[in-house]
Amino acid sequence: MDFTDAMMAFLTNASDPAVYALLLMVYTLLNVIFLPVPVEAALFIGNMSPLLKALLVGTGKAIGSIIVLKIGASIGDVMNSRMMQWGIAKSIVNFCNWMVARFHYLGLYIILSIPFMVDTVPVYIFSIFNEQGFMETGPFAVVNFLAGINRVLIVLLIFALFGIKIGA
Repeated sequence: MDFTDAMMAFLTNASDPAVYALLLMVYTLLNVIFLPVPVEAALFIGNMSPLLKALLVGTGKAIGSIIVLKIGASIGDVMNSRMMQWGIAKSIVNFCNWMVARFHYLGLYIILSIPFMVDTVPVYIFSIFNEQGFMETGPFAVVNFLAGINRVLIVLLIFALFGIKIGA
């Protein structure tokens, strides 16, 4: 059983709403930093208000994004300089730099609002390829927070259209 399965099993059995809330936020934070699974998996368990789940997911994403932004800033220069030596890698780096410079926070918001998408990759791309410093910590965290809430609300709406209720 890997970490994700263990966390989901624990969340499923968490009967205390405070424990579930804390675990949902930590799961979301870890999801942004290194877990390559969509955060929506945790929405289907736990008897809690869907809006509270949305706020917890948004908070976890905001905290995780601050950590990722710091990691990305520390490895971005090294990664850029090493990858710029190879043909295809150089093209990828240039595209990522262009994407971050062109779309800034709006691009990040749109990407992170897509339900069932893995957050780790886009958050790292926007943090590592922040060459000109377009992404600042405060707005970066706010965008992640709002996109996390937006994403949960989109999932709730889609499931509500099919008559499926998530949470309390």
